[in-house]
Amino acid sequence: MFSSTVSLATHIVVSSFKLLHSVSPLLEYVSPYWTMASKKINVNTKHLAKGDPLPPYNGKLRVYNMRFCPYAHRTILVLNAKQVDYEVVNINLMDKPEWLTNKSPFGKVPSIEIEEGVCIYESVVTAQYLDEVYPQRPLISKDPLTRAFDRIIIESFGPINSIFYNLIKNPATVTEQSFMAYYKTLDFIQEQLNRRGTKFLGGEQPGYVDYMIWPWFERIVQLDYLDGKLAMDASKYSLLNAYCAEMFKDPAISQYLVPTDVLKTFLNAYSTNITVDYDLLLDQ
Repeated sequence: MFSSTVSLATHIVVSSFKLLHSVSPLLEYVSPYWTMASKKINVNTKHLAKGDPLPPYNGKLRVYNMRFCPYAHRTILVLNAKQVDYEVVNINLMDKPEWLTNKSPFGKVPSIEIEEGVCIYESVVTAQYLDEVYPQRPLISKDPLTRAFDRIIIESFGPINSIFYNLIKNPATVTEQSFMAYYKTLDFIQEQLNRRGTKFLGGEQPGYVDYMIWPWFERIVQLDYLDGKLAMDASKYSLLNAYCAEMFKDPAISQYLVPTDVLKTFLNAYSTNITVDYDLLLDQ
């Protein structure tokens, strides 16, 4: 999850990475509302902070969320893919409301409230729960071997997660070994795509494993860290680049995109230790 104070020593610029040219129309569009299963869902609600009252529970599945958090992003993508009707309660993670630990004991997002006072938290757990409870468009493979390798992909994603956050929080800790581990993970994921021979890791549509790793790919593609050192070389990672381009077209993803300029503004606020505006999307 996005947490606490972040220091970023590197200049963040919009990537010139070729993939962005194919997805830029999507990146420029974001709406606080969209139609899912003929219902309008507002994802860009005010981020509630200390002193703000808990909204009354209205009986609808509720997601305690932070609009820029990649972990909560996982849960939203699963809900969108299944076209489940839900309500978003966004949380200011730098100044958390007093009641948050009643909904998420660790004080983190995501947490889903499935009935009043009954909450499930941790992103992978919420995704698995939702796939079991909502049978439409199953996301987790029924094949034991595929399911096992999906779990391996998610577990192997650590170096990508790590280098992304360390470039934001502790850039001095990023070493050559960090980059080696990052590219080794990219190699493994591309190898899995090649072996499966499908458009997505989940098949001809994105599946569970795609949605669990996508939030970090989305951010890496949108932003260029350390003069492009995280960019995926077009010749070496042609299959992975094509995968990302297709992922950006998925409605579950495209409808939740944060425009690049907004994401950059949000992360730059962390880098300069100024007050973070969680509600940059309220006026979009």
